[in-house]
Amino acid sequence: MLLDEHDSEDVLVITGAPTSADTFREALGEELPGAATPYVTSPVVHATDVLNQTDDCVILSDALRRELLYRFLADYEWETEYLQRASVQPSFIEDVDAVMGTISWQTVTPEETPELRDIMAALDAFHEWLADHGHMERGHLISEALDVLSGDARDDVVDFDAVLAVEFEEFFPLDRAYLDALAGDCDLVCVAEENASVRRTWVETGPVTDYVSFRESRRGASGTPSTRPAATAAYFAEETVPKDPGAGSVSVLATDSSDEQLAEITNEIEELVAQPDWGYDDIAVATKQSGSAVTDIIEALEGTGIPAESTTVTGFGDDPAIRELLAVVQYLAGDDDDVPNHGPELDTERIDRVSENDSLEDAIRWWATDSGLKERIAERAAPLDARAQFGNVRRAFRMAEFLEETEFVDATWESFKEMLERAHEYAPQQNQTSATDLSGGVRVDHLQAIKNESFRAVFLVNLVDSEYPGDPFQTRLFPSERVASMPDYPGVTELEGSDVDATFPTASTASGRPFVQYHTEHARRRLAVGAGAAAERLYCCLYEYEDMALEERVQASRFLTAAYEDLPWVTEADEPHITSEQAAEQYLLSRVDNALAEVRRANSQNVTVSLDEVEAELGEIQDLLEQSGSRGDDLREALRARVEFANGEVRR
Repeated sequence: MLLDEHDSEDVLVITGAPTSADTFREALGEELPGAATPYVTSPVVHATDVLNQTDDCVILSDALRRELLYRFLADYEWETEYLQRASVQPSFIEDVDAVMGTISWQTVTPEETPELRDIMAALDAFHEWLADHGHMERGHLISEALDVLSGDARDDVVDFDAVLAVEFEEFFPLDRAYLDALAGDCDLVCVAEENASVRRTWVETGPVTDYVSFRESRRGASGTPSTRPAATAAYFAEETVPKDPGAGSVSVLATDSSDEQLAEITNEIEELVAQPDWGYDDIAVATKQSGSAVTDIIEALEGTGIPAESTTVTGFGDDPAIRELLAVVQYLAGDDDDVPNHGPELDTERIDRVSENDSLEDAIRWWATDSGLKERIAERAAPLDARAQFGNVRRAFRMAEFLEETEFVDATWESFKEMLERAHEYAPQQNQTSATDLSGGVRVDHLQAIKNESFRAVFLVNLVDSEYPGDPFQTRLFPSERVASMPDYPGVTELEGSDVDATFPTASTASGRPFVQYHTEHARRRLAVGAGAAAERLYCCLYEYEDMALEERVQASRFLTAAYEDLPWVTEADEPHITSEQAAEQYLLSRVDNALAEVRRANSQNVTVSLDEVEAELGEIQDLLEQSGSRGDDLREALRARVEFANGEVRR
């Protein structure tokens, strides 16, 4: 409709999150010829473009910002006794960093809680320190660009006549202020989806329409869900029970342990991609949180040969190329104790030649070239993994370059070692604030990152009650009860029952406390977002026992239990076929375990077991192994070790 009155280059499209921009751009490309597709961006990316045109500040990457914050806070003197005591804890800087990041992106100013005022003062000092040296963090981008749009330079950076804001339900207060300044007198159209906000409702209650007013508004017609995954998403979001669409499937994939859950997921993925019209990039695995929850699944998938990708975490923490680089840097820093005694053997003669170079970046680049690191990456990694490793190596090179160009940080091997070690250590816990362009593997991300995307199959993992809803959690820096009573914390804390009702149409299954109710319903809405990303198949995955010594039984998520009772198309998954090598090995070894367990049970419980059946099954396994060459010999040794271990002949 906008293109009826404006040329495509005069229309700007802004999405609620960076990860949504590519998705909406593709959706537009399917409807419009290439030249007619307007420019699609997000507030933070657009703010970056504005500042690149009007400011010479260096915008720090997430890793570089974290490194500088760590150095800034190392000797910072806190005013409040609570933060003074907390600052001696190993995770303190990481925890206070998360609170600072939330404050930066929202530009809130805590005034009532002394500890939050103390953190705000430290954040202001950090921003001033960065500005004095010509640097800026990403969380400060939108507020700085807003100042530009509100001043005389606006006409120099605005060259469009109409703005379309999609995913408007996720615009933070600062995003809305930026959009208002950006649109000015231009035509502005905002599109929001009801009962779908997860990003904004983490920090603000109610629908977004409660905070803005428009000259004209209308409600779009909502059709009935066309697939079972979409109907399940509607059930999670609104607690309505739609008519069975008939198309698609929703399966409950239940296992004994979380490790078995991942094994079943990998096996099911292999079965899907074995079909002629399926690819790995048709599939997504979604977690509630990012960080280590995502990296654990990526490792499990890649350990079975399944390529994986993520837009929110980098593979920096478990990259063999980075570990090799780190060992070299540790040696050059003169820290022999930190050099690992595993991995490729270090050529100390080559490394000694590296130390003769005055430039950190030139030296480490020369080592990577002369030692053949690029060739080793290409030989040992699949194409998708190799591309990710090359990107991580380039990131390490940029760190060395940054140290040399930054006057207030020592450009020494010791300093580079500390920087690389921290980036390596915290990689699984840190998220990216911009989208990463990857393709070709199974998408592994937290639920919020796949919102508005579409995959033929989506696996929702860990659907147990301790996860969905789990306990309300905002930060590790303060106890949850303390956070709940902080009116100025940068998140939804002090609440009334009316706030819960205004934000969620679903009835809370939690306690009578509004704070607990709110975050319970927020967890339910995250499930709705994940289910909505499945076009054909939705898998609800859970396990029965915790991976602990006592093997405590866990409860299925109350949301999944209700869906299983109310939605007739939510059914247990079929007994999986063995489609992956790992699944075959596990099945093989489990046959031995089951046979030994049956014999022991016969001895202790005075029951009869047919040894003929056991002998026949093990005989068939023996025949198969004899036909499998060296691989069969390896498995035969594993089976023999399994039996010896079970009989107590060998111990760990």
